[in-house]
Amino acid sequence: MSGQPAKSPWGFWGWESDQGVPGAAPAVPEVPGLPVVKDITVSPDKIVAVADVIEEQAKALERKVTEHVGALSIESPADDIVSQEAAEAWNAVISSGENSYRSRVMAYVHGLHDLAEQLRAAGRKYLAEDEDNAATVREAGGS
Repeated sequence: MSGQPAKSPWGFWGWESDQGVPGAAPAVPEVPGLPVVKDITVSPDKIVAVADVIEEQAKALERKVTEHVGALSIESPADDIVSQEAAEAWNAVISSGENSYRSRVMAYVHGLHDLAEQLRAAGRKYLAEDEDNAATVREAGGS
């Protein structure tokens, strides 16, 4: 014996009790409290700015994919059937197939374009509703 207490078999997970008793149940972490509810201020011009950033990044990604997709395709290194089939399978998975990585990235890019348009539409709708609400308050004798 080395004079040191025996290690828990779960010690490699870092599961030691607060008292250091080998094999004891791990200490339960404290549960975080609920977040405080706060008012959210929505600014239509900020929504449009976010949409512009998303659109800009989507276009940049689309340009990069289009620019480099050719480098992802390979030609068969030899004329044997295995090399030809392997190159064809690679290209289908990476760059030319319906479910290829390229197709998935382009679907993501189109989703970003759609998100940007949805944000712009939400900003326009919010602005129109805000103006309608202000007009209603004015008509009701408010300021």
